[in-house]
Amino acid sequence: MFDTTVPAGSAAGAEVQVTTPDGQQMLVAVPEGLQPGDAFRIAYTPLGPKVPENYDEAEARGIELASDGEYERAIRMFELAQTLPGAGVDFNRQKQGGMIGSATAPPNPREWAETRFATPEQKMIAQYNIACCSAAMGDTPRAIELLRDYLSKVSEPLKQVNQMLVDDDLVALREDLRALREQYKAESGQSGGLFGFKNPIKDMAESIGVEWKD
Repeated sequence: MFDTTVPAGSAAGAEVQVTTPDGQQMLVAVPEGLQPGDAFRIAYTPLGPKVPENYDEAEARGIELASDGEYERAIRMFELAQTLPGAGVDFNRQKQGGMIGSATAPPNPREWAETRFATPEQKMIAQYNIACCSAAMGDTPRAIELLRDYLSKVSEPLKQVNQMLVDDDLVALREDLRALREQYKAESGQSGGLFGFKNPIKDMAESIGVEWKD
């Protein structure tokens, strides 16, 4: 239910368009006996939350759900984010159709279709958020498994573990994280990469004895 008023110039029984609190457009009849400016109440069914159309929308919704303590729903939203259009972009030549002069599908050899996708970095951010939600739910094994996988993909795992140790969302995992820190402190030969992530091309070059220069 929501309240609205009779628009100016509208008579009783006339249909008027109103906007609901969640943005729906409705046509309603002005009740008998009302004059312009009079208030009346309308019954309607609210729309559910908007389905995210891209990574950013799903991520924002997941963070909102996690803030409200709805961790299972937040996890599903972060999982969805990994499958939605994100910052990654690819171009593919569209299949040509029609003949020269066709009104419906004239050929255009330079026409490219743009495809958006979540980048590896965005997918890892979503994975980290899923780990945080799992930790908040008390699912320590899953949270640690996700974080171990996350750390295996970054170039400076020790630095990342140190940041995790001061993350309030991972307080319940601090003993496990300290153990991981000791493990990475004892390891060496970490390779570098852009944005803190491993560079697979560099790793491949080094594996066959080719010198790599950043």
